[in-house]
Amino acid sequence: MGLGDVTRAGVLAAVAECQQLGREAFRRRYGFGRAKTYELVWNGNRYDSKAIAGVAHLYSVGSLLSADDFSGGARTVAHRLRTLGFTVEDSAVADEPEQVAPQIVLQPRGGSRDRGPQNFAKSVRQGVPIGDLKDVLGEQADVLTALYPDGIARLWGSTPTRQVNNEKVRALRDRRVGDDVFFYAENHFLARARILHLFDSPHVARRVWGTDEDNATWEHIMALGEVEEFSTRVPAAPILRRLDVRVPLRSLTLRSAEKYRHVAHLLPERRQPVLPQPSTSCPSVPSQLTAADLLDRIGSLGTRRHSEDTASDRHRSLALLWAVSRIAAGEPRLAPWSSFRADVDPLLTEFGVPGLKAVPASPFWDLQDSGLWEVHGIESDADSVPRAEVLDEVRPVAGLTQASAELLQNPLTRLEAVVNLCSTYLDDVDQRALLSRVGLAGYATADGVLDEDEGGHGQEITDEERATGPTARRDSTSSRLVRNTLIVKQVKDMHGHACQVCGTRLQYMRRPYSQAAHIRGLGSPHDGPDELPNLLCLCPNHHVLFDGLEIYVDVDGMVRQTHGGDILGHLRRHVDHRIDEAYLQYHRTLCELSRLTKK
Repeated sequence: MGLGDVTRAGVLAAVAECQQLGREAFRRRYGFGRAKTYELVWNGNRYDSKAIAGVAHLYSVGSLLSADDFSGGARTVAHRLRTLGFTVEDSAVADEPEQVAPQIVLQPRGGSRDRGPQNFAKSVRQGVPIGDLKDVLGEQADVLTALYPDGIARLWGSTPTRQVNNEKVRALRDRRVGDDVFFYAENHFLARARILHLFDSPHVARRVWGTDEDNATWEHIMALGEVEEFSTRVPAAPILRRLDVRVPLRSLTLRSAEKYRHVAHLLPERRQPVLPQPSTSCPSVPSQLTAADLLDRIGSLGTRRHSEDTASDRHRSLALLWAVSRIAAGEPRLAPWSSFRADVDPLLTEFGVPGLKAVPASPFWDLQDSGLWEVHGIESDADSVPRAEVLDEVRPVAGLTQASAELLQNPLTRLEAVVNLCSTYLDDVDQRALLSRVGLAGYATADGVLDEDEGGHGQEITDEERATGPTARRDSTSSRLVRNTLIVKQVKDMHGHACQVCGTRLQYMRRPYSQAAHIRGLGSPHDGPDELPNLLCLCPNHHVLFDGLEIYVDVDGMVRQTHGGDILGHLRRHVDHRIDEAYLQYHRTLCELSRLTKK
């Protein structure tokens, strides 16, 4: 695949996204520099031609062309864009500073004593609503609102230091926007992000994180984007040694772009495309779209257009479910018409209204009325759906708006959207089969779809391998999630190996035996965190029932059966074991979906 696969619709989609983000943020998000020679000119605005072409390839065929994949000369990018009918002119941004290669910032997350896991979950993974900080942000309010149009800021801070020129002082002084931050804990790197903005504010820091035992607060603040938690934590020692950093990492540390390049091969490649940054949506959707707004729009598909047409509602809901599954799989939010038709047509045929011919062009076009969907590359006509032949010729792209896709990155919002679609429009279909078809089979259990062999299931023996004597063995390669054995031991010790549901204390081989259960599972699509607030101490029986969505913890802390609602008793608590209510809510929502799919 190359520039020849870029379509006009893909270019228009990339231009729209660049217009929403701004040129600098758009380039930074996708790893491009400024245009040195050629710019695309569209509706009186100028865009970096190479960056537009690379992202247009993502929306045209599903894969991003990075800055290193192609050149931006007259015979390549400029030629392709002109062939597609666009105007390309000599660059007019010579006074703009050159893009600087990112440095690497090594950031200790902190342990439980410093509330490191909780602070990371709160302000980086989940993010902080900007509205909760309005009275303390001052002049930073406009900056953060521009960086995070969905209203959720990803922040991390550092406490001040009285030293003059140690590692932390140099890092605070010399780090800059565009640098990559790697979060460190327990001898591993667990996540990375990119610095979007730097500012100092003790008032904001106290509001977000409080103070430490010395009454200091984390006032030197980084606003972060492109946050990516690693599915498998990365051993830190080899990387630190190559960077001339002591092991273990004790302090905020900065190393140059050149040294960063020397260890890049030891670090996971960025997802392609990188995790989306918040941006404004298309004009029909408020820039501050909330999760509640999104779910309300999903629940009212039938009131937007053709309200009397049940088939239209069903088909649009199936297309939306397909779009949600793309977000869960890390695929681009926009897809070309050919991909949409190939994927959605079979869904409409199997799960649509029986006896009704599937017409994928209808949801492809009509979903624009939901305010969650956009189409690029074809003129809008609110009164008619383009014929399939026209779509084949024009090759438009369509999918979720940027704001909708951002909200659906949140696992709970994504799950609630699936439940909303299934309960409102798809209650008479085989929902388990449907979820499996679109790649959301992991919602069938609380632990989700784990890596190969993670669930302990072996492969079935072949006839050739079947023989008398010892069971045959087969070599295999698999990847497994790296789990924190320390917090597993911690939760078991806190509860004395007593099940938090029934109180049973088992003995096995003269030792106490219990199991640590993740509330929001580690497997896909749950992608829960491996931390103490996401764990329960259970006996094997109740662990199986909890993972199988047969029991859940209600809002009052009562353990109930999912089917029937019978109460088993209060969830047993320990004063030192804080359980995050958000994870229990996620599990309850999974159980609600389980009730729907087992009707």
